[in-house]
Amino acid sequence: MTDDQRAIQLQQLANIVIDAYLNRDQQFAPKFDPGITAIMYASRPEGPDDHPDLRTDIWYERSDYESNGVSDEKKARSTKKR
Repeated sequence: MTDDQRAIQLQQLANIVIDAYLNRDQQFAPKFDPGITAIMYASRPEGPDDHPDLRTDIWYERSDYESNGVSDEKKARSTKKR
């Protein structure tokens, strides 16, 4: 792989990450009931619970969508104070 090819691939990857970050509030995030650690949709829900990005037969882990402690923003602030 040449340097130009690598640079193009890195730029494309950066664009994907930036786009995902800027549109994160519009992305699908499953709603977990208390005590549920994962959810899989066998069929699309009807009404307002449906979302164009929802994929059926995909295992959604609660830990991927909810933080389990100190947020990244709080970590960044605490390291700046030192």
